Parts: sequence; C-alpha cells; structure tokens
Amino acid sequence: MDMQPAVGRGMPVVSYEQLFEHYKDKIFSFAWKILRSTTDTEEAVQETFLKLYVNFERLDPAGSISSLIFTTAKNICIDMLRKRKTKLTLNHPMMKHEGWEDQVAEAHRPEDALILKEASEYMLEAIQKLPKAYRLMVYQRYVLDLSMEEIVELNNVKMNTVKSRLKRGRDLLKKQLEKG
Repeated sequence: MDMQPAVGRGMPVVSYEQLFEHYKDKIFSFAWKILRSTTDTEEAVQETFLKLYVNFERLDPAGSISSLIFTTAKNICIDMLRKRKTKLTLNHPMMKHEGWEDQVAEAHRPEDALILKEASEYMLEAIQKLPKAYRLMVYQRYVLDLSMEEIVELNNVKMNTVKSRLKRGRDLLKKQLEKG
C-alpha cells in the first residue's frame, strides 16, 4: 500500500480508496467463508466499507486498521446469519468437511437422511449452549471451517488462547452430548 508520512507526526496517511483497494478482496474471501452466498457476501463487503467510510475521519492512525476492518466484517456477517437464521443442513456447504455428503449418498432411505439432518441440528444446538468464549471459537472452527490463524486474527487473541478454548469447548460439547 502506498503510504505517505503525515506532516509532523510520522504516522502513515492512507486514503479511503487505498484501504478499499487493499482490503476489498480479502474481506470478500473472509465474508464468503462465513456466508457462502455471493449476494450476501457482496452486501457484507459493501456494508463493511460503508461503515469504514462513514467513520473514516475518526480512525486512529496508530490503531490496527486491519483488525478494525475484519472485526467489522465479522460482526456484519454474524448479524446477517442471525437475520436469516441459517440452520446447518445436510446440503449446506459447511457440512462438506465433516463427510456428511458421503453419508447422505449412502442413506438410501428418507429416514436415514432425516436422522442425519436431526443430528446436525442437535450438534448446532449443543454448540449454542456452550459458554460464549468457547461457543464462538468452536463455531468458527468447526462450522465456518476457519483456520486457526484466521480465528487468531479475527478475535485478536493469541494462538494458545484459541487452542485452549477449542479444547475446552470440545470437552464441554462431549459432556453435553453424553448427557443427551
């Protein structure tokens, strides 16, 4: 990014257009991983940069612009998911990494497909019952399929914090599921 030192302060000055050009594709990819819809992703990117534009004059040049942009995008995406009340179903793209599609292909009877669908919904309900710190990271890792590095950057925490919260979240999930 082309930055020029600000007069007298030594802080880099970046225009809104430069920020937009630098981050637009990154925010689009990030939002796509969460929303899995081109229309919703485009809307999330527009809303993210609209908020950035409206508050551009108030930005702290010494602060982390990257964290601010990604946190804003994350919050917008989460709000969009809440509004549409997305339920994880068997044909949802997020289920691909769990092997659900293979199981569905093997489920020749409608009852088998229904059982698998109910299991995925039951798992989401169990995740929702986790404490907030664990719930967010478990959801980001296992439902949104974000990498550990993406979770670190998104939540502005250390890698060890992510690892420990995921471990504790999995342990709590296991206890919840064992209780039935």
